[in-house]
Amino acid sequence: MTDGEREYLPHSSGCFLCGDENPAGIRTRFFVEDNEVRGRIALPRHVNGYRDVAHGGVVAALLDETMGWAATVFGKEHPMYVTGEITVKYLAPVPVGEEIEVRSRMVEDAGRLAYCEGRILHGGNVCARAKGKFVPMGPEGTAEVIPYLKFESCVRFRSIFDAYREGKR
Repeated sequence: MTDGEREYLPHSSGCFLCGDENPAGIRTRFFVEDNEVRGRIALPRHVNGYRDVAHGGVVAALLDETMGWAATVFGKEHPMYVTGEITVKYLAPVPVGEEIEVRSRMVEDAGRLAYCEGRILHGGNVCARAKGKFVPMGPEGTAEVIPYLKFESCVRFRSIFDAYREGKR
């Protein structure tokens, strides 16, 4: 699948990870491929933890964001999710200035919790792994988030929020 064929998930302008108007952010976009939420990016140097290595908090944030989207996209009811708990295992330094890939998937939708896992890869090697528990937002909370999302380059995943947008949930 080429970048031109890829449908990206919604994003918000101010988000540290995907915000296209956040001057301190990293401006990445996430997409769905097979049963995973993915993102590819060369992290900017201003997210260094130390020279040429991403700060661990940025690594955790990438995993958190993609696992939350995996719960939203692959969950039964498609509300937005908030993080209940994540555990990150750092296996190797995550470089800045070189392309990395983050991949996350939902393992189980247990209703009151969605269980997800993710990983960050560089050159085919796993640099970090995470597991998380995500809590579904209620209909009102999900409806409040939707106006902050931008849906350009997003057709299929726009419709998962229609019931919340129309007040039918």
